[in-house]
Amino acid sequence: MADLANIQAQLLAFLRQRRDIDKALDAQTDLIRTGCLDSLLLLDLVLHVEHLFGVVLATGDVTPANFRTVAGLAEQIRRHLDSQLREAA
Repeated sequence: MADLANIQAQLLAFLRQRRDIDKALDAQTDLIRTGCLDSLLLLDLVLHVEHLFGVVLATGDVTPANFRTVAGLAEQIRRHLDSQLREAA
């Protein structure tokens, strides 16, 4: 099982670097409501996730529900990674 805390930390570091976001950003921050995540950053984030974690996010995976918080996105990534591990076994 993938380490959820590690995934969250890597996603938060990426967002802070890209947006110069203050330290108040955490895994439960609503990225959409706060304006942290716009369409350009969303595309960058999808590419970053696919490159860093080696997962392919289908169009159906890129939804407001999955990208609203870092916690939600990290859970989505963890499910993909766990599925890949099961398939490889």
